[in-house]
Amino acid sequence: MKKFFTYFALTVFLIIGCYTAIEMSKLSPTFNGEKVNVVELYNNPSKYENNDADGVANLMVKQTIDKTHAINAVTAIVFDFRGYDTLGESFVLFTAISGTVVILRNAMKGRAD
Repeated sequence: MKKFFTYFALTVFLIIGCYTAIEMSKLSPTFNGEKVNVVELYNNPSKYENNDADGVANLMVKQTIDKTHAINAVTAIVFDFRGYDTLGESFVLFTAISGTVVILRNAMKGRAD
């Protein structure tokens, strides 16, 4: 019964994660609330309007390269401006992977016996 609930929970998380990724990739909101197609943004980044950014978003979008001396804007935002968030997300990912390994290892030991 424990295996069933474990596999059921993992399946539910996988389905929710896939659904969320698909929905997020369809149309992402911009600073002014409009929708933008991610593929179009990737193909033509100059089409992205960033004049409406305010506060910290303005700093991140407009002054990223100058303030961090990074090669590209994504690296600057992820590793400089959002460093603590990235560290936290890495910790959560590491914990999830470790938990999965422990569960699968225990399942394999149970089959060997």
